[in-house]
Amino acid sequence: MGAALGVLLLAATCAGSGPPPSRFPARGDVLRAAGLRASAQLVVGRTRRSDLVGLWQSVLWADGYSDRSGVTCSYDRAVAAVTQVWQSNHRLAPDGIVGPATWGAALARLVPVGRWTVYQGERHDLPLWVDRGGAYEVDDEGAFHRLYTDTVTLALCR
Repeated sequence: MGAALGVLLLAATCAGSGPPPSRFPARGDVLRAAGLRASAQLVVGRTRRSDLVGLWQSVLWADGYSDRSGVTCSYDRAVAAVTQVWQSNHRLAPDGIVGPATWGAALARLVPVGRWTVYQGERHDLPLWVDRGGAYEVDDEGAFHRLYTDTVTLALCR
C-alpha cells in the first residue's frame, strides 16, 4: 500500500502502538472527532485552504477517486467535480458540497483498529489518531500533529 497525503498512511503494524510525541502549532481551530460531521461545509469559492480540505481529498484518494498528488488542501472546481462523482456513487445528492450528509457517509467508514481510527477506503486505508482531547492527529513527515479546520499545516500542502 502506498502513502497518501504524503504522510497519512501508517503501516498496519502501528495499530497497537501509540503515536510519537506530537507537535502542536499554536494557531487555528483543531478538528475534533466529535465535530467532524458538523464541520464547515466545503464549497468552491467559499472554503479556505485547510487541513480539513486535505482530509477530504485524502478520503477521495483512499476511495480511488484521485491521485495522491491531488491532495492540495484547496477546494476548487476540480475537487468539487470529483466530489460529485463520489456523492453520486454513495447515493447522495451530487452537489459538490461537502456538508453533513457527505461527511456522514464518510464517517460511516471510520472504524477503530487497535488504538487507531481508520477510514476504510475502497482502495486504501487512511489511519488517523484521535488524541485524548478528541482531536484528529496525522503523521506528517514522521511527526504527529493535529489537523486544523482553518489553516494548512500539512507538509504536502505547503
